[in-house]
Amino acid sequence: MNDAAPIEKHVVLVGAGNAHLVFLRRWRMSPWPGVAVTLVSEFAEIPYSAMVPGHIAGDYRWDEITLDLVRFCRSAGARFVAARVTAVDAARRLVQLEDRAAISYDVLSLGIGSLPAEPEGCANGEWSFFMRPLGPFTRHLERLEKLLREFPRPFHLAVVGGGVSGCELSLAIRKRLAKLADVRITLLQSNRQLLPSFPDRAARIMEQRLRDAGLAVRLEACVVGGGPDRLRLSSGEEIACDGVLWATPAAPPDCLRSSGLSIDESGFLRVGETLQSLGDPAVFGTGDCVTFTPRPTLPRNGVHAVRQGRVLFDNVREFLHERPLTPFQPQRNCLCLMNTADGEAILSYGSLATKGGFVRRLKDRIDRAWLESFAVVTRSVSEGGTEIGDDTPSLTRRVTMDRQPHLMRCGGCGAKVSGDVLSSVLSGLEIPNDPRVLLGTRSGEDAAVHRVRADLFGIAPDKLVEVQTVDYFRAFLDDPYLFGRIAALHSVSDVYAMNARPFSALAIATLPYARGPIQAGQLRELLAGATRSLNELGVVLTGGHTSEGHDLSLGFSVTGYADEDQLFRKSNLKPGDTLILTKPLGTGATLAAWMHGECSAEELDEAIGQMLIANASAAAVFAQFGARAVTDITGFGLAGHLLEMLDASRVSARLLASVPVLAGFKAAAARGILSTLQPDNEKLRCRVHCSGSPPAWLFDPQTSGGLLGAVRPEVASAVLEDLYCRGLPHAAVIGQVLDVTQTPLIEMGV
Repeated sequence: MNDAAPIEKHVVLVGAGNAHLVFLRRWRMSPWPGVAVTLVSEFAEIPYSAMVPGHIAGDYRWDEITLDLVRFCRSAGARFVAARVTAVDAARRLVQLEDRAAISYDVLSLGIGSLPAEPEGCANGEWSFFMRPLGPFTRHLERLEKLLREFPRPFHLAVVGGGVSGCELSLAIRKRLAKLADVRITLLQSNRQLLPSFPDRAARIMEQRLRDAGLAVRLEACVVGGGPDRLRLSSGEEIACDGVLWATPAAPPDCLRSSGLSIDESGFLRVGETLQSLGDPAVFGTGDCVTFTPRPTLPRNGVHAVRQGRVLFDNVREFLHERPLTPFQPQRNCLCLMNTADGEAILSYGSLATKGGFVRRLKDRIDRAWLESFAVVTRSVSEGGTEIGDDTPSLTRRVTMDRQPHLMRCGGCGAKVSGDVLSSVLSGLEIPNDPRVLLGTRSGEDAAVHRVRADLFGIAPDKLVEVQTVDYFRAFLDDPYLFGRIAALHSVSDVYAMNARPFSALAIATLPYARGPIQAGQLRELLAGATRSLNELGVVLTGGHTSEGHDLSLGFSVTGYADEDQLFRKSNLKPGDTLILTKPLGTGATLAAWMHGECSAEELDEAIGQMLIANASAAAVFAQFGARAVTDITGFGLAGHLLEMLDASRVSARLLASVPVLAGFKAAAARGILSTLQPDNEKLRCRVHCSGSPPAWLFDPQTSGGLLGAVRPEVASAVLEDLYCRGLPHAAVIGQVLDVTQTPLIEMGV
């Protein structure tokens, strides 16, 4: 029997708006027992919108205004999924994502923001862009600035929209491009005044500031169409321009229209006073994507979203416990501080409006304090030391909803995942038919059956050999889909390292204790990721086994085929051979840093990108150029796996002083964070000869690491060129094979 408690509910937050950030900040301080939380956002790093004009104007660096969602969610104990939402299926309680499996939920909160509206029929030119999403907008602007600096020419930018964003961005862009010759900016506003929801005095102050900065301001200029180089107004007038920035009022995301949820005539999600969707109480909504039906004209601004976040957190908790919810009560007046890109800012509160340097300083303090409230607090690591601990992330919180005693969970066959969960998931997997598989997953038999005929494999009957391997490990990410993809690639790697071709895989999966629907959701994501990787490689999932346990785990028994005479062997190294590594090292320390909240989104993204590269193409290149000694670099690190080859071949090797290493490894090692397997791998230090201490990357354990192959020196350049062409830009020569003296060893170059 096992006393681990199951997960009871899954809360999914879609969008990284202010309300959801407040929710996660409170979750970090006070998580609810028995509940798992997932944040879905298209971007892993988001800028704080209130500080973007300051960044454009040169007041802030990019890193000063951004929030790293990977680190923040990790510190909050929430799962983060970087994906674009394509649809919401409220009937089946699924969030459909682009290029990956759907996520199921018990409670969903939508805070997906909005996009500027564009008149129908407007042809977009190269320099027609939107102010949201903010990250792509700033990069687009940077490209425009670079072009105008390198190739100066007259440029007329039309900014469509005279709200707060349009005015602030116009002034910020004017300041940024002020030193460029002949750049004009025209602000087009369809209303009679700028800032139509603000007092007249605030609008007059802003208009005067725009004109003082040399911007042309056109009021009652409603854009109804146009082309790449001109805009057409409702009056019939056409305005010639070289670029357009759309800063128009919000338009709802398309994914709401097909969701089955209640939306208004404009397509915004309709929510009631408790922030619940009208007609579906399990769906909440906040921020720009909703219409608050008790006050339909409520402005969609960040101040209201912050207050909604506090109510959202409390109401989702009360909803899960079937208790009364609290109504959201918007404040009557909101403080608004607008950056005017001249060292000053405009303050608007109720009927009060003023401008000055003290307002800009106040805005700076408030904005910085907001970002600092999401600062990641991590455990300190002693300088030069190694963080020792559990390398497996806690994917879910394993305590019951009300801390009440739960049912004991059985072991043995009683720990198998229920049949209805398994069948519901397997029926939805895309598993191709393969003539080499007689009976597989869909047959329902007790075992998979293969047809072993030489004609099905294209190898002479007397040379056809079967190659088998097995791998299994606990999750190293809190995203089952990505973990499934990488685990499958890692498991088939040993087959490619033998110059064999995998064609069949049996899965063994362990799911954390949870209710059936939650287990079904995790298993669906896990196997969807795995089958995607396997299908891309022509490998058929022919069956497997599932069980319950403390941690999410996955492995595969893989069967492949090969020509006996073409097998790669570790014992085939020859003196003079050139050693080539196909992927950078460093996943072990990078993942350890992520688990301690010390890994940035950019560093994690680089590591995941490398782990998602299959070794199939690298193996094909080595085979093409006559390599006979190849291995894959995994848990024992470069030193461990290279020494296996050296011992088997009775040779030594000299490595270069530097090899390709992930940026995440360098950052983690500098903080003293290394994998928990590193100390065991470093027991081989005595067989590494160098001046000083051997580099840490020699012993870093790799997940889905690259291949290490030995080729003749005269073909090394051609091998690298082919590897580059096949999507392995970090492939590099890392050393040379030497004659053995006594015991095979690794010599480090200078």
